[in-house]
Amino acid sequence: MKETIKAKPLDKKKLAKQIGKLAGSGAVFGLAAALVFGALAPGLLQRAIDRKNDQEVQFQNGTEETEEEQEETQEDPEDTQQEQTTIIQEMTPEDYQTLYSEIFSTAQEAEKSVVTVNSRQNDQDWFQTPYESQISGLLVAESGQEYYILTEYRIVENVDRIEVTFCDGTTIDARFQKADSNTGFAIVKVEKSQVPAETQQAVAIAPLGESYNVKQGEPVLAIGSPMGYSDSVGYGIVTSTSNAVSRVDAQYGLIATDITGSSKGSGVIVNLDGEIIGIIAQSFANEDTQNLITGLSVSDSRELIRTLSGNQDIIYMGVTGTNITAEISEKKGIPKGVFVEEVEVDSPAMQVGIQNGDVITEINGETVETVKGYQQQLKACKAGETIDVKAMRQGTEGYVEVSFKVTLKAK
Repeated sequence: MKETIKAKPLDKKKLAKQIGKLAGSGAVFGLAAALVFGALAPGLLQRAIDRKNDQEVQFQNGTEETEEEQEETQEDPEDTQQEQTTIIQEMTPEDYQTLYSEIFSTAQEAEKSVVTVNSRQNDQDWFQTPYESQISGLLVAESGQEYYILTEYRIVENVDRIEVTFCDGTTIDARFQKADSNTGFAIVKVEKSQVPAETQQAVAIAPLGESYNVKQGEPVLAIGSPMGYSDSVGYGIVTSTSNAVSRVDAQYGLIATDITGSSKGSGVIVNLDGEIIGIIAQSFANEDTQNLITGLSVSDSRELIRTLSGNQDIIYMGVTGTNITAEISEKKGIPKGVFVEEVEVDSPAMQVGIQNGDVITEINGETVETVKGYQQQLKACKAGETIDVKAMRQGTEGYVEVSFKVTLKAK
Protein backbone atom coordinates (compact mmCIF):
# COMPACT_ATOMS: atom_id res chain seq x y z
CA MET A 1 0.00 0.00 0.00
CA LYS A 2 1.25 3.49 -0.91
CA GLU A 3 0.58 6.72 0.83
CA THR A 4 0.05 9.77 -1.33
CA ILE A 5 -0.23 13.29 0.00
CA LYS A 6 -1.90 15.55 -2.51
CA ALA A 7 -2.39 19.30 -2.26
CA LYS A 8 -5.84 20.13 -3.53
CA PRO A 9 -7.14 23.53 -4.75
CA LEU A 10 -9.35 25.59 -2.51
CA ASP A 11 -12.64 23.74 -1.92
CA LYS A 12 -15.04 26.68 -1.76
CA LYS A 13 -18.11 24.66 -0.73
CA LYS A 14 -16.31 23.12 2.24
CA LEU A 15 -14.85 26.50 3.10
CA ALA A 16 -18.38 27.94 3.13
CA LYS A 17 -19.49 25.34 5.67
CA GLN A 18 -16.53 26.02 7.93
CA ILE A 19 -17.01 29.77 7.77
CA GLY A 20 -20.69 29.29 8.60
CA LYS A 21 -19.67 27.38 11.73
CA LEU A 22 -17.30 30.16 12.72
CA ALA A 23 -20.12 32.72 12.41
CA GLY A 24 -22.37 30.60 14.62
CA SER A 25 -19.78 30.38 17.40
CA GLY A 26 -18.97 34.08 17.37
CA ALA A 27 -15.35 33.43 16.41
CA VAL A 28 -15.28 36.05 13.71
CA PHE A 29 -15.39 39.05 16.09
CA GLY A 30 -18.86 40.29 15.13
CA LEU A 31 -18.38 39.93 11.38
CA ALA A 32 -21.06 37.25 11.03
CA ALA A 33 -23.60 39.68 9.59
CA ALA A 34 -21.54 39.99 6.45
CA LEU A 35 -19.70 36.68 6.68
CA VAL A 36 -21.46 35.17 3.70
CA PHE A 37 -19.03 37.01 1.45
CA GLY A 38 -16.18 34.91 2.76
CA ALA A 39 -18.00 31.84 1.51
CA LEU A 40 -19.39 33.18 -1.73
CA ALA A 41 -16.73 35.48 -3.13
CA PRO A 42 -14.27 32.95 -4.61
CA GLY A 43 -12.28 35.40 -6.70
CA LEU A 44 -11.82 37.93 -3.91
CA LEU A 45 -11.30 35.25 -1.29
CA GLN A 46 -8.52 33.67 -3.32
CA ARG A 47 -6.64 36.96 -3.41
CA ALA A 48 -7.35 37.72 0.24
CA ILE A 49 -6.04 34.46 1.61
CA ASP A 50 -3.17 34.45 -0.90
CA ARG A 51 -0.78 31.70 0.15
CA LYS A 52 -2.89 30.62 3.09
CA ASN A 53 -5.14 28.46 0.94
CA ASP A 54 -6.78 25.60 2.77
CA GLN A 55 -4.88 22.33 2.42
CA GLU A 56 -6.80 19.10 2.05
CA VAL A 57 -4.86 16.00 2.98
CA GLN A 58 -6.29 12.94 1.25
CA PHE A 59 -5.35 9.36 2.04
CA GLN A 60 -6.16 6.70 -0.53
CA ASN A 61 -4.99 3.25 -1.65
CA GLY A 62 -2.36 2.93 -4.32
CA THR A 63 -3.60 3.03 -7.89
CA GLU A 64 -1.70 -0.07 -9.00
CA GLU A 65 -3.15 -3.26 -7.56
CA THR A 66 -2.11 -6.93 -7.91
CA GLU A 67 -4.57 -9.66 -8.90
CA GLU A 68 -4.67 -10.88 -5.28
CA GLU A 69 -5.52 -7.40 -4.05
CA GLN A 70 -8.27 -7.15 -6.66
CA GLU A 71 -9.73 -10.46 -5.45
CA GLU A 72 -9.57 -9.30 -1.85
CA THR A 73 -11.33 -6.15 -2.89
CA GLN A 74 -14.14 -8.15 -4.46
CA GLU A 75 -14.46 -10.40 -1.37
CA ASP A 76 -14.42 -7.60 1.19
CA PRO A 77 -14.91 -4.17 -0.40
CA GLU A 78 -15.14 -2.47 2.99
CA ASP A 79 -11.42 -3.14 3.53
CA THR A 80 -10.48 -0.92 0.58
CA GLN A 81 -12.90 1.98 0.97
CA GLN A 82 -11.33 5.40 0.58
CA GLU A 83 -10.41 7.17 3.75
CA GLN A 84 -10.43 10.94 3.65
CA THR A 85 -9.37 13.46 6.21
CA THR A 86 -10.01 17.13 5.66
CA ILE A 87 -8.11 19.78 7.54
CA ILE A 88 -9.37 23.35 7.24
CA GLN A 89 -7.01 26.16 8.08
CA GLU A 90 -8.88 28.89 9.91
CA MET A 91 -8.88 32.43 8.55
CA THR A 92 -7.41 35.05 10.83
CA PRO A 93 -8.89 38.50 11.53
CA GLU A 94 -6.21 39.89 9.23
CA ASP A 95 -7.49 37.65 6.43
CA TYR A 96 -11.00 39.02 6.91
CA GLN A 97 -9.72 42.57 6.95
CA THR A 98 -7.95 41.96 3.66
CA LEU A 99 -11.04 40.30 2.20
CA TYR A 100 -13.32 43.20 3.06
CA SER A 101 -10.77 45.67 1.77
CA GLU A 102 -10.90 43.86 -1.57
CA ILE A 103 -14.70 43.97 -1.58
CA PHE A 104 -14.72 47.66 -0.65
CA SER A 105 -12.31 48.41 -3.50
CA THR A 106 -14.93 46.95 -5.86
CA ALA A 107 -17.48 49.37 -4.41
CA GLN A 108 -15.09 52.30 -4.80
CA GLU A 109 -14.49 51.50 -8.47
CA ALA A 110 -18.23 51.24 -9.14
CA GLU A 111 -18.86 54.53 -7.34
CA LYS A 112 -17.05 56.38 -10.13
CA SER A 113 -20.31 56.14 -12.07
CA VAL A 114 -22.54 57.11 -9.13
CA VAL A 115 -23.60 60.73 -8.64
CA THR A 116 -25.78 62.66 -6.22
CA VAL A 117 -28.76 64.46 -7.75
CA ASN A 118 -29.97 67.54 -5.87
CA SER A 119 -33.18 69.38 -6.70
CA ARG A 120 -34.43 72.71 -5.45
CA GLN A 121 -37.74 74.53 -5.48
CA ASN A 122 -37.99 78.29 -5.08
CA ASP A 123 -40.82 77.88 -2.57
CA GLN A 124 -39.57 78.33 0.97
CA ASP A 125 -40.41 76.66 4.27
CA TRP A 126 -41.21 78.41 7.56
CA PHE A 127 -37.53 79.23 8.00
CA GLN A 128 -37.30 80.91 4.57
CA THR A 129 -35.20 78.02 3.27
CA PRO A 130 -35.81 76.68 -0.26
CA TYR A 131 -37.09 73.10 -0.44
CA GLU A 132 -34.27 70.76 -1.41
CA SER A 133 -34.19 67.03 -2.09
CA GLN A 134 -31.35 64.61 -2.71
CA ILE A 135 -31.04 61.16 -4.24
CA SER A 136 -28.46 58.99 -5.99
CA GLY A 137 -28.09 58.81 -9.75
CA LEU A 138 -26.13 56.71 -12.21
CA LEU A 139 -23.98 57.91 -15.10
CA VAL A 140 -25.38 55.64 -17.82
CA ALA A 141 -24.29 57.24 -21.10
CA GLU A 142 -22.45 60.08 -22.76
CA SER A 143 -22.32 61.84 -26.10
CA GLY A 144 -19.78 64.27 -27.45
CA GLN A 145 -21.52 67.09 -25.63
CA GLU A 146 -23.40 65.63 -22.67
CA TYR A 147 -23.49 63.13 -19.82
CA TYR A 148 -26.76 61.27 -19.21
CA ILE A 149 -27.72 60.39 -15.65
CA LEU A 150 -30.40 57.95 -14.54
CA THR A 151 -32.29 58.98 -11.43
CA GLU A 152 -35.83 58.98 -10.00
CA TYR A 153 -38.55 61.20 -11.41
CA ARG A 154 -39.93 62.03 -7.96
CA ILE A 155 -36.81 64.03 -7.19
CA VAL A 156 -36.74 66.13 -10.39
CA GLU A 157 -40.45 66.57 -11.08
CA ASN A 158 -41.58 70.21 -11.23
CA VAL A 159 -38.44 71.63 -9.64
CA ASP A 160 -36.70 74.91 -10.37
CA ARG A 161 -33.12 73.70 -10.32
CA ILE A 162 -31.30 70.39 -10.67
CA GLU A 163 -27.67 69.86 -9.67
CA VAL A 164 -25.45 66.81 -10.06
CA THR A 165 -22.49 66.14 -7.78
CA PHE A 166 -19.91 63.78 -9.30
CA CYS A 167 -17.70 61.31 -7.44
CA ASP A 168 -14.92 63.89 -6.94
CA GLY A 169 -17.29 66.40 -5.32
CA THR A 170 -17.72 68.65 -8.36
CA THR A 171 -21.27 70.02 -8.64
CA ILE A 172 -22.75 71.03 -12.01
CA ASP A 173 -26.21 72.21 -13.09
CA ALA A 174 -28.28 69.60 -14.93
CA ARG A 175 -31.40 69.62 -17.09
CA PHE A 176 -34.35 67.24 -17.08
CA GLN A 177 -34.77 65.22 -20.28
CA LYS A 178 -37.39 62.46 -20.03
CA ALA A 179 -39.16 60.21 -17.52
CA ASP A 180 -41.09 56.95 -17.41
CA SER A 181 -44.20 56.73 -15.25
CA ASN A 182 -44.07 52.92 -15.02
CA THR A 183 -40.72 52.68 -13.26
CA GLY A 184 -40.35 56.20 -11.94
CA PHE A 185 -37.04 56.46 -13.82
CA ALA A 186 -35.87 59.78 -15.25
CA ILE A 187 -32.88 60.99 -17.22
CA VAL A 188 -31.16 64.30 -16.54
CA LYS A 189 -28.23 65.56 -18.55
CA VAL A 190 -25.13 67.65 -17.91
CA GLU A 191 -23.21 69.67 -20.48
CA LYS A 192 -19.67 68.32 -20.77
CA SER A 193 -18.37 71.80 -21.44
CA GLN A 194 -19.31 72.69 -17.86
CA VAL A 195 -17.47 69.70 -16.36
CA PRO A 196 -13.76 70.23 -15.51
CA ALA A 197 -11.27 68.01 -17.31
CA GLU A 198 -10.15 66.52 -13.99
CA THR A 199 -13.71 65.45 -13.22
CA GLN A 200 -14.15 63.94 -16.67
CA GLN A 201 -11.05 61.86 -16.00
CA ALA A 202 -12.34 60.78 -12.58
CA VAL A 203 -15.82 59.60 -13.59
CA ALA A 204 -16.81 56.48 -15.52
CA ILE A 205 -19.84 55.36 -17.48
CA ALA A 206 -21.63 52.64 -15.52
CA PRO A 207 -20.93 49.08 -16.71
CA LEU A 208 -24.41 47.59 -17.02
CA GLY A 209 -24.15 43.87 -16.38
CA GLU A 210 -26.35 40.87 -17.13
CA SER A 211 -28.97 40.26 -14.46
CA TYR A 212 -30.64 37.25 -16.09
CA ASN A 213 -27.72 35.12 -14.87
CA VAL A 214 -27.86 36.36 -11.28
CA LYS A 215 -28.46 33.47 -8.90
CA GLN A 216 -29.95 33.18 -5.45
CA GLY A 217 -27.16 33.35 -2.86
CA GLU A 218 -24.84 35.44 -5.04
CA PRO A 219 -22.93 38.11 -3.07
CA VAL A 220 -23.71 41.70 -4.02
CA LEU A 221 -23.13 45.28 -2.90
CA ALA A 222 -25.57 48.18 -2.68
CA ILE A 223 -24.01 51.57 -3.35
CA GLY A 224 -25.24 55.12 -3.74
CA SER A 225 -27.77 55.90 -1.01
CA PRO A 226 -29.17 52.49 0.00
CA MET A 227 -29.42 53.58 3.64
CA GLY A 228 -31.22 56.80 2.70
CA TYR A 229 -28.14 59.01 2.81
CA SER A 230 -25.44 59.51 0.20
CA ASP A 231 -22.17 57.61 0.01
CA SER A 232 -23.43 54.57 1.93
CA VAL A 233 -22.49 50.97 1.13
CA GLY A 234 -24.17 47.69 2.02
CA TYR A 235 -23.05 44.07 1.64
CA GLY A 236 -25.21 40.97 1.36
CA ILE A 237 -26.55 38.28 -0.93
CA VAL A 238 -29.32 37.92 -3.48
CA THR A 239 -32.28 36.26 -1.78
CA SER A 240 -34.66 36.03 -4.74
CA THR A 241 -34.77 36.60 -8.50
CA SER A 242 -38.02 34.81 -9.27
CA ASN A 243 -40.44 37.68 -8.75
CA ALA A 244 -41.51 40.22 -11.34
CA VAL A 245 -43.73 43.28 -11.36
CA SER A 246 -46.16 44.08 -14.18
CA ARG A 247 -46.78 47.64 -15.26
CA VAL A 248 -48.50 49.20 -18.26
CA ASP A 249 -47.14 47.53 -21.41
CA ALA A 250 -44.16 46.17 -19.46
CA GLN A 251 -42.83 43.68 -16.94
CA TYR A 252 -39.65 43.94 -14.87
CA GLY A 253 -37.80 41.29 -12.91
CA LEU A 254 -37.01 42.03 -9.27
CA ILE A 255 -33.73 41.34 -7.48
CA ALA A 256 -34.30 41.00 -3.74
CA THR A 257 -31.39 41.07 -1.28
CA ASP A 258 -30.81 40.73 2.45
CA ILE A 259 -29.06 44.11 2.58
CA THR A 260 -30.66 46.33 5.20
CA GLY A 261 -31.58 49.72 3.80
CA SER A 262 -34.08 52.54 3.90
CA SER A 263 -37.56 52.50 2.37
CA LYS A 264 -36.40 55.67 0.61
CA GLY A 265 -33.04 54.21 -0.41
CA SER A 266 -31.66 54.75 -3.89
CA GLY A 267 -28.64 53.71 -5.91
CA VAL A 268 -27.65 50.46 -7.56
CA ILE A 269 -26.92 46.80 -6.85
CA VAL A 270 -23.45 45.69 -7.96
CA ASN A 271 -21.91 42.23 -8.36
CA LEU A 272 -18.35 41.40 -7.32
CA ASP A 273 -17.11 42.11 -10.84
CA GLY A 274 -18.18 45.73 -10.35
CA GLU A 275 -21.08 45.47 -12.83
CA ILE A 276 -24.46 47.06 -12.22
CA ILE A 277 -27.11 44.32 -12.08
CA GLY A 278 -30.00 46.15 -10.44
CA ILE A 279 -31.43 49.65 -10.01
CA ILE A 280 -32.58 50.14 -6.42
CA ALA A 281 -36.34 50.71 -6.46
CA GLN A 282 -37.77 50.41 -2.96
CA SER A 283 -41.27 51.30 -4.15
CA PHE A 284 -41.40 47.85 -5.78
CA ALA A 285 -40.43 45.96 -2.60
CA ASN A 286 -42.99 43.94 -0.69
CA GLU A 287 -44.63 45.82 2.14
CA ASP A 288 -43.03 43.56 4.75
CA THR A 289 -39.52 43.90 3.25
CA GLN A 290 -39.31 47.68 2.85
CA ASN A 291 -36.17 47.66 5.01
CA LEU A 292 -34.36 45.29 2.62
CA ILE A 293 -32.87 46.50 -0.65
CA THR A 294 -34.79 45.54 -3.79
CA GLY A 295 -33.86 46.45 -7.35
CA LEU A 296 -35.26 46.29 -10.85
CA SER A 297 -33.36 43.98 -13.18
CA VAL A 298 -30.87 45.88 -15.34
CA SER A 299 -31.40 43.44 -18.20
CA ASP A 300 -35.11 44.27 -18.20
CA SER A 301 -34.45 48.00 -17.80
CA ARG A 302 -31.63 48.41 -20.32
CA GLU A 303 -33.85 49.18 -23.33
CA LEU A 304 -35.87 51.71 -21.33
CA ILE A 305 -32.68 53.45 -20.19
CA ARG A 306 -31.59 53.75 -23.82
CA THR A 307 -34.99 55.10 -24.82
CA LEU A 308 -34.94 57.76 -22.10
CA SER A 309 -31.32 58.71 -22.80
CA GLY A 310 -32.09 59.10 -26.50
CA ASN A 311 -35.24 61.10 -25.72
CA GLN A 312 -37.21 58.64 -27.82
CA ASP A 313 -40.92 57.83 -27.71
CA ILE A 314 -42.20 55.21 -25.29
CA ILE A 315 -44.79 53.30 -27.30
CA TYR A 316 -48.11 53.09 -25.51
CA MET A 317 -51.03 50.66 -25.89
CA GLY A 318 -52.32 50.66 -22.32
CA VAL A 319 -52.44 47.04 -21.10
CA THR A 320 -51.18 45.60 -17.83
CA GLY A 321 -50.88 41.85 -18.17
CA THR A 322 -49.51 38.62 -16.79
CA ASN A 323 -48.26 35.43 -18.40
CA ILE A 324 -50.51 32.44 -18.98
CA THR A 325 -48.03 29.60 -19.22
CA ALA A 326 -48.72 26.14 -20.61
CA GLU A 327 -49.06 24.82 -17.05
CA ILE A 328 -51.56 27.50 -16.05
CA SER A 329 -53.40 27.03 -19.33
CA GLU A 330 -53.80 23.32 -18.67
CA LYS A 331 -54.90 23.74 -15.06
CA LYS A 332 -57.23 26.72 -15.51
CA GLY A 333 -58.43 26.18 -19.05
CA ILE A 334 -57.23 29.64 -20.11
CA PRO A 335 -55.53 30.06 -23.51
CA LYS A 336 -51.77 30.69 -23.51
CA GLY A 337 -50.77 34.31 -23.98
CA VAL A 338 -50.89 37.60 -22.07
CA PHE A 339 -53.84 37.78 -19.69
CA VAL A 340 -55.17 41.35 -19.52
CA GLU A 341 -55.39 42.34 -15.86
CA GLU A 342 -56.14 46.00 -16.46
CA VAL A 343 -56.77 48.38 -19.34
CA GLU A 344 -55.90 52.04 -18.76
CA VAL A 345 -58.70 54.54 -19.14
CA ASP A 346 -58.67 56.34 -22.52
CA SER A 347 -55.74 54.22 -23.71
CA PRO A 348 -55.51 52.96 -27.31
CA ALA A 349 -56.43 49.49 -26.02
CA MET A 350 -59.59 50.72 -24.30
CA GLN A 351 -60.63 52.79 -27.30
CA VAL A 352 -60.86 49.69 -29.51
CA GLY A 353 -62.61 47.54 -26.92
CA ILE A 354 -59.89 45.38 -25.33
CA GLN A 355 -61.20 44.29 -21.93
CA ASN A 356 -59.97 42.91 -18.63
CA GLY A 357 -59.87 39.13 -18.90
CA ASP A 358 -58.96 39.03 -22.59
CA VAL A 359 -55.89 36.95 -23.47
CA ILE A 360 -53.68 38.58 -26.12
CA THR A 361 -52.25 35.87 -28.36
CA GLU A 362 -50.97 37.67 -31.45
CA ILE A 363 -49.66 41.04 -32.64
CA ASN A 364 -49.17 41.73 -36.35
CA GLY A 365 -49.25 38.01 -37.10
CA GLU A 366 -46.59 37.16 -34.49
CA THR A 367 -47.51 34.85 -31.62
CA VAL A 368 -47.39 36.47 -28.18
CA GLU A 369 -46.92 34.16 -25.18
CA THR A 370 -45.37 36.41 -22.51
CA VAL A 371 -45.46 40.02 -21.37
CA LYS A 372 -41.82 40.37 -22.40
CA GLY A 373 -42.71 39.12 -25.86
CA TYR A 374 -45.53 41.65 -25.93
CA GLN A 375 -43.03 44.37 -24.94
CA GLN A 376 -40.69 43.40 -27.76
CA GLN A 377 -43.52 43.60 -30.28
CA LEU A 378 -44.43 47.12 -29.15
CA LYS A 379 -40.79 48.26 -29.25
CA ALA A 380 -40.69 47.38 -32.94
CA CYS A 381 -43.62 49.74 -33.62
CA LYS A 382 -43.93 53.51 -33.93
CA ALA A 383 -46.32 56.05 -32.48
CA GLY A 384 -49.30 56.49 -34.79
CA GLU A 385 -48.89 53.02 -36.28
CA THR A 386 -51.98 50.80 -36.41
CA ILE A 387 -51.35 47.19 -35.41
CA ASP A 388 -53.44 44.03 -35.64
CA VAL A 389 -54.11 42.43 -32.27
CA LYS A 390 -55.76 39.08 -31.74
CA ALA A 391 -57.06 37.89 -28.39
CA MET A 392 -59.19 35.18 -26.85
CA ARG A 393 -62.30 36.26 -24.94
CA GLN A 394 -64.38 34.08 -22.69
CA GLY A 395 -68.00 33.66 -23.72
CA THR A 396 -70.92 31.50 -22.70
CA GLU A 397 -69.53 28.59 -24.70
CA GLY A 398 -65.86 29.04 -23.91
CA TYR A 399 -63.14 31.22 -25.39
CA VAL A 400 -63.60 32.77 -28.82
CA GLU A 401 -61.14 34.77 -30.92
CA VAL A 402 -61.58 38.53 -31.19
CA SER A 403 -59.57 40.93 -33.37
CA PHE A 404 -58.68 44.59 -32.96
CA LYS A 405 -56.92 47.32 -34.88
CA VAL A 406 -55.05 49.44 -32.35
CA THR A 407 -53.48 52.79 -33.19
CA LEU A 408 -50.51 53.21 -30.86
CA LYS A 409 -49.56 56.42 -29.09
CA ALA A 410 -46.39 57.83 -27.58
CA LYS A 411 -45.87 58.90 -24.01
